[in-house]
Amino acid sequence: MKNILARGGIEFFAVLFGITISLWVEDWREDKDIQKKIAEDYINIKQEVKIDIENIENIILSIEGQINSLKKLIQYNEKKIDFNDSDVINNLKKITSPTFFGTQTAYNTSVSSGRLNFSKDMSVSNEISVLYEHFYKRLDTNSQIYDLRNQKLKSDYFMEFFQVTVGKQEISDSIKSVFFSTKTRNALYWILEFVENFYIYRLKDTKNQMLKTEQLISEFLQEQI
Repeated sequence: MKNILARGGIEFFAVLFGITISLWVEDWREDKDIQKKIAEDYINIKQEVKIDIENIENIILSIEGQINSLKKLIQYNEKKIDFNDSDVINNLKKITSPTFFGTQTAYNTSVSSGRLNFSKDMSVSNEISVLYEHFYKRLDTNSQIYDLRNQKLKSDYFMEFFQVTVGKQEISDSIKSVFFSTKTRNALYWILEFVENFYIYRLKDTKNQMLKTEQLISEFLQEQI
């Protein structure tokens, strides 16, 4: 009787051990598959971030050029330098809205799958989330503000200058009087203050986080080789 019980106990534990091992193996396979897909997500996110870095660098250069144009126009407006028709027209044409809106396809795909929260190195996922959920969103808000300010600048203050920036290459005395007005000067300062003291810094802060995120992803992927 004892032998039967002992044999039955051994068989029970053998079955239990077998089930435990099979479950462990299945969990291991699932985790390995998830980690593989997370690595693929990281690769796709890294590729998009790399493209965005090139894009934001170009935007920063454009913004820096626009800051110079705004300062030059203010100098003309305040009569600190002699008025030059062609240079004024050239700088007026540069007052555009070079704004940055990041690519989020790969990130959104990873988030919707839920995989981003199962990385074996959450520091990478956390930095990715900070980039998209904080820096990108904050920059999106500032980009929208910048777009709106430039639209208002042109519709409310620069309407008189359209004819000289789209074809006619001379500035009449009536247009000059508008250009030299305090209203125009305040409008130029209104744009310059935002782009110089806020927007350019949001761009550079975002670029730094993009570089940091790309580096962390690269290091993580290198460790998987």
